[in-house]
Amino acid sequence: METVIINGTARTELGKKATRALREAGNVPCNLYGGEGNVNFYAPATEFKAIVYTSDFKTAEVNVGGKSYKAILKEIQFDAVTDAIKHLDFQQLVDGKAVKVSLPLHLKGTPKGAATGGKLEQTVKRLNVFATPEHLRAAIELNVEDMDMGGIKRVKDIEVEGLELLHAPAIPVARVSVPRAAKEAAAAEAKKK
Repeated sequence: METVIINGTARTELGKKATRALREAGNVPCNLYGGEGNVNFYAPATEFKAIVYTSDFKTAEVNVGGKSYKAILKEIQFDAVTDAIKHLDFQQLVDGKAVKVSLPLHLKGTPKGAATGGKLEQTVKRLNVFATPEHLRAAIELNVEDMDMGGIKRVKDIEVEGLELLHAPAIPVARVSVPRAAKEAAAAEAKKK
């Protein structure tokens, strides 16, 4: 799993006026919580591109005032007009303490049903999980090689050590659909009989 390094500066002044001045200078105000106490800091907007503008799950190493904190990006606020990053919240990772995160779901392999004309469809792209920092990973992988035509994989079929999935077990995450041409051919064959 990739870790993005963010070098920030501790905020000495809080409030609207100070926050507006930070943004006008090209900085983004941030808050780090979940550890011993809240840490208010800011950094240039360019520091956050690698962690904000990606679909991958990444952790952050936030360096502020000579201290280093391992954290995850928890919330992003964008400007409604310009889409610029307005504010970021980070949650500090504490060993042994579970956090809620959204991890991408990657399907691995080619289903057996795809070889006979089926089409693999992924119905869920991300899964919400509870995990301790030592069990966090870049993505959840699901092997779909054993799926036949019309086969479905559900949340209950995903087994990943150290992660508690927060979705209902019956929710489908992937299926091998039967193409319309195959359905029509089967219907025509049934009419002939």
